[in-house]
Amino acid sequence: MIGSIVLGSPMPVALHRLAAFLLLCGAALAGDGATWAVAKSEHFEVYSQAGGSTARVALMWFEQLRAFFRSQTGFELAGRPPVRVIAFRSAKDYEPYRLRSAADAYYAGTESRDYIVMTLSAPGGFRVAAHEYAHLVLHAVGLQLPPWLGEGLAEVFSTVRLGEGVNQLSGKMPAHAQLLRRRAWMPLAQLLALPPESPVRADPDGAALFYAQSWALTEMLALSPDYGVGFPALIAALTSGLTGAQALTSVYAKSLDAITRDLHAWCGKRLPAPIPLAAAAPGSVAVEVSPVSPFVWRSRLAEVFLAAGDVARAESLYRDLAREAPENADCRAALGLIALRQGDRDGARREWKRAIDQHVADATLCYRYALLADSAGLPRDEIRTALERAVALQPDFDDARYTLALLEKNSGNYEAALALFRGLRAVASARAYSYWTAMADTLNELGRREEAHAAAVTARRYAATPDEHARAAQLAWVAESDVAVQFASGADGRPQLVTTRVPHQTPDFNPFIEPGDDIRRVQGAFRELVCAGTDARIVVDTAEGSLTLAIPDPLRVQMRNAPPELICGMQPAGAATVTVEYAVAQEAATRGIVRGMTFR
Repeated sequence: MIGSIVLGSPMPVALHRLAAFLLLCGAALAGDGATWAVAKSEHFEVYSQAGGSTARVALMWFEQLRAFFRSQTGFELAGRPPVRVIAFRSAKDYEPYRLRSAADAYYAGTESRDYIVMTLSAPGGFRVAAHEYAHLVLHAVGLQLPPWLGEGLAEVFSTVRLGEGVNQLSGKMPAHAQLLRRRAWMPLAQLLALPPESPVRADPDGAALFYAQSWALTEMLALSPDYGVGFPALIAALTSGLTGAQALTSVYAKSLDAITRDLHAWCGKRLPAPIPLAAAAPGSVAVEVSPVSPFVWRSRLAEVFLAAGDVARAESLYRDLAREAPENADCRAALGLIALRQGDRDGARREWKRAIDQHVADATLCYRYALLADSAGLPRDEIRTALERAVALQPDFDDARYTLALLEKNSGNYEAALALFRGLRAVASARAYSYWTAMADTLNELGRREEAHAAAVTARRYAATPDEHARAAQLAWVAESDVAVQFASGADGRPQLVTTRVPHQTPDFNPFIEPGDDIRRVQGAFRELVCAGTDARIVVDTAEGSLTLAIPDPLRVQMRNAPPELICGMQPAGAATVTVEYAVAQEAATRGIVRGMTFR
């Protein structure tokens, strides 16, 4: 049962995604002087205060850890930059950079970078580092767990031992076991409800009890025969939004008191038996070792503080670094992010503008600057420059590419916009409607009617409101029609020209038909043209009798195939057959107003 959780195939879903292991060798690291150096591989950057040889050894431990984790779980932290490990020579050197009084090591992560800060020489230092590596994995897979379970899993995984022919999950946590034997426990309901920033965890004694109980509870839930089978369901319940108490009682059908009794029994009879693990080799690893200047390692620590949310210390460090290197784009970029977190949008925009001018290599920053610049009403050229740089730095950055495409479309650069739209890797469902309407609009402007119509039809499939449906239908109509001019009566009754749209390739469009006209069409013999001053009327003999229609303005009648001249009065014998388009008149004096005549 235990082996199946750590190793077996298939593994429980929860541990499949959470397992993280750290290579712990029995040999102590030998420092080679207080010289900062960095060892780099494809997956790690280890910055060591104890010199290059120590950095190389530590990096290989992390590489073996990663290889073992990958082989045992099948889960890989792909697509992320190398993990940065900041390793201090001693607890004294680490002390000024400690995040919390009880934190002997810590993990900090952002959307794009992971950090571990640790001490090389402290007793159990690498066990603590293994704990932080587990947090790295939890962050990378995006699994949000309550503090007791996140910390408990990290503690369980920190007992892994690899190397020198020993590969096992030892399960030994003597300090935790002793503390639980001699101290009163906090109520289980309290443990389950503690928030991440609880004062209990800020106090060393409270933190020690919290970690010990979290470790014991998590180990029982994950590894014991009675509880382990329900562990995946527990993870699912917690990630669905249930509280810890709700999830435990519903999954295991036991009260918290009963679970507490089981936990005391588990700790009382627990004799940890190491679980053998299969070996995993990292293969050939190319390692580059080089000295590190004080500026560089201080920059890395400033990054850690910013990632961990310690804005005050991050800003202090970055201010010092910016004074030392005023042309350093990364310092300006970080100060801009700090300003934004402090609510100073103008300050963020100024700092990011300097960073971009100094050729910062951060696509996300360039994109965020463009958004700030747009909200501040800065010129389009400045916004365009930032977006173009973001896309150049990261060609698959769809958000930046899409925003640049919209800017080009709104600037009338339709060919450029079309190329950018089509360069997106994928169209997210949340963006689908706006994407396809923008595509249809762009294609209409370029006169690519069939493609525009297809895009509008696709947009209509993603429309969620009546207005969105109407907009998509309008774009489809634009693709099927042409702009035309027609006459309309203004507010003063005088005729005026207005634009309209007519179906594409409509040869019989009549511009004199006004919006709102009730148009009728009749066919008959053209019998008489009555001329009376500026007014004129025609009489047409139809199958239903004679029809008299008014011509208030002869210049506003569309004539097709008409003779060179029309004669007032009765028309000659054998009068022409005509088709007349007329607007039904509101006045009783005439049946309607002629809009067009087609002679046959």
